Amino acid sequence: MTVDIIIPTYNRAALLPETLKSVQSQTYTDWLCWIAEDGESQETREAVKPFLADNRFIHLPGRHAGYPSAPRNRAIGQGTARFVAFLDDDDLWLPEKLARQVEFLERNTACVLLGTNAFRWEGIGSKEDAPVYHQKISFGLIPYEKLVQENIFIISSVMTRRRSLLQAGTFNEGLAPPVGEDYELWLRLGALGEAWMLADPLLIYRETASTYYVKKMDRAAKYQLRAGIYSAALQGTPGTPSPLADPAKKDYADLCRAERDFYRAGPHLLDRFRKTVSEKLKSIVAPAQ
Repeated sequence: MTVDIIIPTYNRAALLPETLKSVQSQTYTDWLCWIAEDGESQETREAVKPFLADNRFIHLPGRHAGYPSAPRNRAIGQGTARFVAFLDDDDLWLPEKLARQVEFLERNTACVLLGTNAFRWEGIGSKEDAPVYHQKISFGLIPYEKLVQENIFIISSVMTRRRSLLQAGTFNEGLAPPVGEDYELWLRLGALGEAWMLADPLLIYRETASTYYVKKMDRAAKYQLRAGIYSAALQGTPGTPSPLADPAKKDYADLCRAERDFYRAGPHLLDRFRKTVSEKLKSIVAPAQ
């Protein structure tokens, strides 16, 4: 198989079948889909049962962890495909999604992190009327200094190379709170090669109540979360040192440290740190220009 598709799921029996149908409708057909359940429930078994007649779908129940990193990592450990694509259990892929990304990665061997634009849908009304998710970002090659400032990669849009994923370390299961695990991984992956964003929307990103978890945090909690993500990316995962620890990646690591220190300062010290961090970023980036 060329692509392992990783879908973590928990108590989403009502939405999961539509997600699986979007996988089954892919024009690119050389894939295995790992339905990695966080726990095991009768409702999920019934939801996935019709799809298991297609031997490309594999239901992988396991211990309940309470966060998606654990079932994702469990599925990654089972797969062997060259490429790994992630899909949340409530999002939907457009039919050309896998084909476009496989073709891109085969042509661009330096790319280790590939995302796409999306349509934003709240689950009501017509999908055809859903607005485009990213309207004001730059697409194409994403410099690391941009990646470290903002997470523009929707996890359900991302495809990566297995060898790069294992080299970076898989999803961090030690984040507290267990939020932002995708961005923390992108920071490690992005240090290994190029990150690219395709402008075409190739999925439907469904906004549900869980989508707004971080948005509902107060400002201080958001900054604490952000600082923790940078700290974790610099440290790496158990048994796998972060690529940012490589002396050859010192400039990237310095960018992460600067952002970590910025957010550690908290909202009350932001004005003071904003100028310092801006000057630090300029000093790091300028020699490469």
